[in-house]
Amino acid sequence: MNDGAITLALGGGAAKGLAHIGVLKGLEEDGFEVAAIAGTSMGSIIGAMAAQGLTAIEMEGLFRAIDWVRLGRIMVTSVSGAAFHDMLRESFGGILIEDLEIAYAAVCADLDTGEMVVLDSGDLAEAVCASSSVPGILPSRHLEGRRLVDGAVVEPVPVTAATAMGEGVVLAVNVVRPPTRREQGGAIMTTMPILVELPSIFRRVEDWLRRQRTNEVDGEISARVSRWESVFRSFHIMQHRLATCSRTEVPMIEPRVGRFGWFDYHRVDEIIAAGYEAYREWADESE
Repeated sequence: MNDGAITLALGGGAAKGLAHIGVLKGLEEDGFEVAAIAGTSMGSIIGAMAAQGLTAIEMEGLFRAIDWVRLGRIMVTSVSGAAFHDMLRESFGGILIEDLEIAYAAVCADLDTGEMVVLDSGDLAEAVCASSSVPGILPSRHLEGRRLVDGAVVEPVPVTAATAMGEGVVLAVNVVRPPTRREQGGAIMTTMPILVELPSIFRRVEDWLRRQRTNEVDGEISARVSRWESVFRSFHIMQHRLATCSRTEVPMIEPRVGRFGWFDYHRVDEIIAAGYEAYREWADESE
């Protein structure tokens, strides 16, 4: 399949979406040319980084270096999840989608009409914010007269948008499959530590973190995380059913990440390794 360019369709999944990085690592190792990326929710965030030219190794180093405890406190104590959008604007601000190295589209849902909205031009930060606005957790984004929320509401894995981009063969990555027995009880390999020069996006996040105040009330934070976990779990059950019902002939990689929680960002090594392992299995079967 690596004879031509491919378009990636990267689905949502919160921390589970870090598995997309493992898939990207495998694609890079095997010499695939990624010509376009359509992303939903966490897939839109990882996709935006890749479309800027960040390698999988750079993204892996970035997510390892983030202070997840401090970031988590900021996120769960912010009003209406505003801190998350602030961080995304800090990270991707001032960048236009049409200026990216790789063609890119963020998939959203129109909260009023139920239509799928594909953002493939304009402000990158706003597109990523809209695509990542999980209903009930993060506020909708108002763009061009529309109220936009997480694209997973209409298509958990953005195959339709990826196909419409017309850049070679489409390869989809779905990270919301329920856990198997192997995932519930088995160990997943971890990667060896790597040293990389962190990209400028990390410095933007670090600068933003230094300007924030955190709430140190652990009981309150635990309660909020528990409520968020419940919303995310319900939302992703719906996503998986939707993805299963709309399954097409497009090749799909499904990393075994069911054993991880929606907020297990600190388990970045394991989740990326699960994505890489799933890619390798798919690549072997595709030969």
